[in-house]
Amino acid sequence: MPSKRLTDDEMDNLIAQFVRDGGEVIRLRPATKRDQEKASRRWYHEDKAIAGSTRSKDALARESAREKTMIFSRDERWKAEE
Repeated sequence: MPSKRLTDDEMDNLIAQFVRDGGEVIRLRPATKRDQEKASRRWYHEDKAIAGSTRSKDALARESAREKTMIFSRDERWKAEE
């Protein structure tokens, strides 16, 4: 069954409704080469952790602990400067 594409007007209406209901539309900055490499390493460790690698499980735990100590959330750090 083919998916229905939204028209520009339909998309604008849905976005307006989202904002009216308290949502926030943010613009994210593009990923740098370093960001892409970090994401690639994370996916590598997630795949290995699923397969049972304790080293990868430890790496993911360290990253999670480091993320909890940060002042700004990941979403806030990725917001584009306007």
